[in-house]
Amino acid sequence: MNAVVQSLLANIEENLLAFIESVSRSEAKFTHGICPERMRKLTPVLTAMNQWQSMTLASPSSISALAPWLLTGETALLLVGGFIVGIFSVIIGGGFFVSIPLLQFLFPSVSYGAIVGNLKVGSFFRGIGSTITNRKEIDWLGNFLWSVPLVIGTVLGVMVIAHLHQRWMLLAIIAAIALSELAPWLAKRITKGSFQAASLATGAYAGFLGAGIGIILVALFRLKHPAVERIAHVKIQARFIEWLICIVAVIAHYFHGNLILALWLVWSVGSLAGGIAGGVLLEKLGAMSGKIQKSVLRLAYLVAIAGALLPFLN
Repeated sequence: MNAVVQSLLANIEENLLAFIESVSRSEAKFTHGICPERMRKLTPVLTAMNQWQSMTLASPSSISALAPWLLTGETALLLVGGFIVGIFSVIIGGGFFVSIPLLQFLFPSVSYGAIVGNLKVGSFFRGIGSTITNRKEIDWLGNFLWSVPLVIGTVLGVMVIAHLHQRWMLLAIIAAIALSELAPWLAKRITKGSFQAASLATGAYAGFLGAGIGIILVALFRLKHPAVERIAHVKIQARFIEWLICIVAVIAHYFHGNLILALWLVWSVGSLAGGIAGGVLLEKLGAMSGKIQKSVLRLAYLVAIAGALLPFLN
């Protein structure tokens, strides 16, 4: 199937190149006798065609580079995996602990930063839905001002991991598991005096990995809104800020060259669909008990550790 598609795309590209080349050779004849005003309108078209020709000759597979990849088994696993992780993230939480080992298995040669960066794109798309839903309750200006140390920390975190080998993932996963388990205990010990330092450290962790960061963000935000009746409001703001620093992380990874179109595009489609499906299931079935959620999440920890050991086996 792939060979047939590649052959078809190659023929299309070859014919298109031949057409542009013939137009270029006969450009003087083609434009002879055309009035200056009409020639001014045609010039941008001819220029664009010549630029496309030079670009394609430099990289003959520009048309067919992506399409055949989208027919491979890796793509099917990415799409299905993104869908399952999207549901898992909504119902259980901690989707990173499942998605990281999947990407490590599929792409053993990419860097630690590339894995995290492309996963962040999927998180960005999942966060769009909740942001739109809660847009009227979001304190936009206040959150932007409050998240400055988080943003700085996130950029610093991405800079550190951008080109690290995957073997560093094991240490990051162990730290993330410890943080997820200790998050409720740590959250109670964040004070107004340590607010800025805690925000900077939380942002750095968001850049390193970010799994289970929601609990810490809620704790930070509750320092400004401690009243019990404001908990729902606090969770909405924390979710938005988590999405905001996810955007910052994606931009930072883009400038470090970590984003792979064929990876994040498919993963994001699956994640978005899974997030929607997870929301529907949560609404119909109701939330799982805390005991079941913890058991499933701890199973996900084991999967993440197994995935983090793969680079050492290779």
